[in-house]
Amino acid sequence: MKIVKIEILSINSKLNYGGKDGVSRPWRPIIVRVETDEGIYGYGEVGMCYGVGASAGFGMAEDLAKMLIGRDPMNTEQIWDDMMKKTFWGQGGGTAVFGGMSGIDIALWDIKGKALGVPVYKLLGGKCRKNLRVYASQIQFGWGTEWKGLITPQEYAEAALKAVSEGYDAVKVDPLEIDMNGGVKTVNLNGIQPHNILKRGIDRVEAIRKAVGDNVDIIIENHAETDTTSAIQFGKLLEPYNIFMYEEPVMPLNPDMTRCIKEKVKIPLAGGERIYSRWGYRNFFEKHMLDVIQPDLGTCGGISEGKKVADMAYMYDITVQAHVCGSPIAKAAALHFETAIPNFCIHEHHRSALMPDNVALCKYDYQPVHGKYVVPELPGIGQELTNAAYENADRVVIK
Repeated sequence: MKIVKIEILSINSKLNYGGKDGVSRPWRPIIVRVETDEGIYGYGEVGMCYGVGASAGFGMAEDLAKMLIGRDPMNTEQIWDDMMKKTFWGQGGGTAVFGGMSGIDIALWDIKGKALGVPVYKLLGGKCRKNLRVYASQIQFGWGTEWKGLITPQEYAEAALKAVSEGYDAVKVDPLEIDMNGGVKTVNLNGIQPHNILKRGIDRVEAIRKAVGDNVDIIIENHAETDTTSAIQFGKLLEPYNIFMYEEPVMPLNPDMTRCIKEKVKIPLAGGERIYSRWGYRNFFEKHMLDVIQPDLGTCGGISEGKKVADMAYMYDITVQAHVCGSPIAKAAALHFETAIPNFCIHEHHRSALMPDNVALCKYDYQPVHGKYVVPELPGIGQELTNAAYENADRVVIK
């Protein structure tokens, strides 16, 4: 079996990610489709569908694809190593490089599963569990198909209760992201923060805790908008609310800053969606800076590298939650990965997975039931693009 064609698609979705801050955040999934001479094809995703940089991920996947025509798609390990070590820039890493590699790698695993007639999780070692515990992610924008920046503590409480009513026993919220006018990321959270900014966040968390009680876990997300000083300030105020984990309190580019927070804040720390490959995670493991890692299979190096990172984490008693914020193809890949690792923690169900425009990109709508997910049992990752997604995409074809 040989690779004969690779398509890179940039899907023009109507969905926008964000709120009333004057910044456009179009939802732009970058999908890789690898086709073989036996008619078997696979899908993968470059995990850069929001923020700035999707074009770079698209271009990197296109450049890497030119190396793969004529190769055996079953040789995922050799192909992964060549993409990293025979491209010059691959050994420097970074979001775009590993994003392009990831999209291709996931597509190759999809082909493997289809060629062998089994779900991908069986190729990764089989099931470690029958279902996955799920949390409702980013409830600061509400929980449902309407995207709205929440302002008052009562609104936060209502969003959490809505998720709980659907069976979730854990929610994630960024209580500092939205200002009092509904604007997103308008406040500079670097450095020592005035009391009113911190209190606004704490009031929202307190309202959630009072509404859901003690049997629902709360995850706090900072999106690395805080720095070391403000993250410690806020983290100490959060401690009385029995927080499940404290995510991305600071950016990962200087790992020692995460260590500073770890020493000062008595809440388990999580992060990793902007950490790539086992090389990127090494310092965080060796100094045990994180309690939960959150690799995105669309940027960390794909399924091949995600599994290696999870296995390394297991050595350090660190659990794993895939970062999932993309199209349903990213969702499907994450479910197979998380089902197959022994050190799974919890699954992220981002509210973007509820949005009709996003759901419509793919054939199957996998949603959790009563706060639990079951892995797809179709061969490969078990997901396909729809014709509508193809018709609304910019694409290049490499033959």
